[in-house]
Amino acid sequence: MTLRNRFLDAIIDGNLGIGITISRKEFMDFFSNENPQTTGCFLSNSEIITGATHSPNYTHFTLRIEEGRYRIHPSAIQARMTERNLL
Repeated sequence: MTLRNRFLDAIIDGNLGIGITISRKEFMDFFSNENPQTTGCFLSNSEIITGATHSPNYTHFTLRIEEGRYRIHPSAIQARMTERNLL
C-alpha cells in the first residue's frame, strides 16, 4: 500500500491529525519508520498549488494553511473512502 493511502487511511480512521488537518511533525512522528527523506517532503510535495511545479510524480491533495500545517483536500478523502467501500 502506498504512503499516500496509508496516510489517508490514518486520517479517515481518526489515528492521525485533527479532522482533515495535520502538522508536518505529526506526520513525521506517525510515519517514523519510513525513510525521513520521503516523509520530510511528502506533505509539501503533495501541495495542490506549490507542489505541482517541483514534484510531478506526486498526487497533489494537500493545502498549506500555515507553516508546517496542512489541510487534506476533501475530494482525496472521499475518493479513498470510496476505494475502501466506506461510502
